[in-house]
Amino acid sequence: MECERGQTKWQFRQKSSFTAGNLAVRAVVNKVMENVDNSNGKPIIALGNGDPSKFSCFRISERAEDAIVSAVRSAKYNGYAFSAGMPCARSAIAEYLNKDLPYKLSPDDVYATIGCSQAIEILLSVLARPGANILLPRPGYPYYEARAALSKLEVRHFNLVPERGWEVDLDNVYALADENTVAMVIINPGNPCGNVLSYPHLKKVR
Repeated sequence: MECERGQTKWQFRQKSSFTAGNLAVRAVVNKVMENVDNSNGKPIIALGNGDPSKFSCFRISERAEDAIVSAVRSAKYNGYAFSAGMPCARSAIAEYLNKDLPYKLSPDDVYATIGCSQAIEILLSVLARPGANILLPRPGYPYYEARAALSKLEVRHFNLVPERGWEVDLDNVYALADENTVAMVIINPGNPCGNVLSYPHLKKVR
């Protein structure tokens, strides 16, 4: 697009190689599902699908559905919500988490986000500072790398060991971490491997 006044030209144009699918992990999952052999008649459940309503075995409870409908019909929550989440929702989250914690959370300790992507954006933006680095698992969820690059955080990858159920390679972590390491990402249950780390192993990681 070019402006009509003077000599200045606007460079509003799309990068020729860019498509939304290039950035989506979902595109890879969909490609895998397209190539699955359905001829044996066995039902297939796509574990990469995050929509609980798509498969009947993952349906949310009617109580949860009714709560959503009731909230919409009440008109009490119309308009912009608090950036950190509605106070009543944060209180409920804190109360739920406190059942399994040795310490107590208050609603002020809770920051509700619209999905994991926003949570990653906020956390990495808070952690970013000149010279800082972050430890990410390999293999892992690729969005961390993208957001770290945007926040100018140096990424250092520690390995997960497949022969030990994708446990963290602790020696690898010790070799990578230094005084500028601001965080280490643990995805549990693992994505994309689906592993669940044991409590004893998590204590060693901590």
